[in-house]
Amino acid sequence: MNRRDLLKSASLLPLVPTTNELITTLPATARKRSLRFAYIGDTHIFPDKKPMDGVAKCFQNVQEQRDKPAFILHGGDVIMDALKEDRDKVQKQWDAWHSVSKANNSLPIEYCIGNHDIWGFDGAKADPMHGKKWAMDQMQISGRYRSFNKGGWQFIVLDSVQPKADGGWYTGGIDPEQLEWLKGELSKLDKKTPVLIMSHIPIVSVTGFAFATNVKDGNWQIPAGIDLPDASQLITLFYEHPNVKACLSGHMHLLDRAEYNGVSYMCNGAVSGNWWKADTYQQTHAGYALFDLYDDGTIERQYISV
Repeated sequence: MNRRDLLKSASLLPLVPTTNELITTLPATARKRSLRFAYIGDTHIFPDKKPMDGVAKCFQNVQEQRDKPAFILHGGDVIMDALKEDRDKVQKQWDAWHSVSKANNSLPIEYCIGNHDIWGFDGAKADPMHGKKWAMDQMQISGRYRSFNKGGWQFIVLDSVQPKADGGWYTGGIDPEQLEWLKGELSKLDKKTPVLIMSHIPIVSVTGFAFATNVKDGNWQIPAGIDLPDASQLITLFYEHPNVKACLSGHMHLLDRAEYNGVSYMCNGAVSGNWWKADTYQQTHAGYALFDLYDDGTIERQYISV
């Protein structure tokens, strides 16, 4: 075959694109959005003008979205601090939260318990509201960890804040009772049901590497209050259940996204920024996130500064 015949024959063959062309030219798999929700976290409210106005502004921004979310997921640390305060001061913080949310929000709120929501005042250890009970009552949640379905996605809210071995507060972790419950929840789900997990303290996060104080003698040392020390067993568990698609967290007041074994681990900033002392903490501005969940298990996030 001469060169002219070779070219003529080649022109009849289908075009085989390069790898990049294959990615960009083939039609994307059709997907449908299942749900949009707003994540707000680390509001750290207390009865003072700046935090109350700041939380109100955040709620108003969420309400004014043209594409309005269906509900709000609060990632914990609703109030400034209940760990070291007496009953009167803690009650005033919760009163500030309820006052602002009632006046500025019409969306249902699902809560995750944060370390600062826990009443740890030493002088109240005999009080039945001591520990997480008070926060659960204020949040009107059925348990410190729970599961619910919205838009075809299963939401699993974990309790990632635990007492230390000496009984003091606090360290990160998932207690054995909760871990067994989590295994059971994942096992009974249809494998096609995408799962989103919420924990106040990150399971996996880049943010622990943002602090020079975590380097000691040339080695990284990430405290148990920053990333969960039992992360490895959770990672293994999620690998066994590939319908786990995302793990959200707060706590760090920083913004990141880490992809590992098909799971998106996302830390989602803070409404309070630098605990209301400044609008920016490290390189993350105060804000909240809008999440879009899709029926194919994909997830998209938009962070909005407020």
